[in-house]
Amino acid sequence: MLKNWVLLFVGGGLGAVGREALMLIVAAPLASDGIDFLPVFIANMTAAFLIGLVTSLAMAKGPIGPEGKLFLATGVMGGLSTFSSFIWGTVSSFGDPTTQAIGLFYLGATMIIGFLMVQLGLWLGQRSIHEPAAS
Repeated sequence: MLKNWVLLFVGGGLGAVGREALMLIVAAPLASDGIDFLPVFIANMTAAFLIGLVTSLAMAKGPIGPEGKLFLATGVMGGLSTFSSFIWGTVSSFGDPTTQAIGLFYLGATMIIGFLMVQLGLWLGQRSIHEPAAS
């Protein structure tokens, strides 16, 4: 049980550090353009894809077992993605009438593309499990 808590703690910390690094790398060039939501969008879409991939690789006795899934999917991807930042970006865009359309687009794009990214990760993971290894 303690081992699981440690896996979550370390994974979540790594995911949060990865998210902040991504925010700084992506946000700096975009800050002057007024595209504040893009770094959060990229972090969330990356996490959506990777959680699908990790989950798929953990299923059907794939290369990632239950502890790997706990560490990667729950810990790292949980730390990397950020629902509260997503919602805050959406809400703050609705405060200014000139950015409401962008906020609505952000909301819809995050939901639709996030769903598709998870599906892509699941598909790629399943494909890699079921394909025979090259000799």
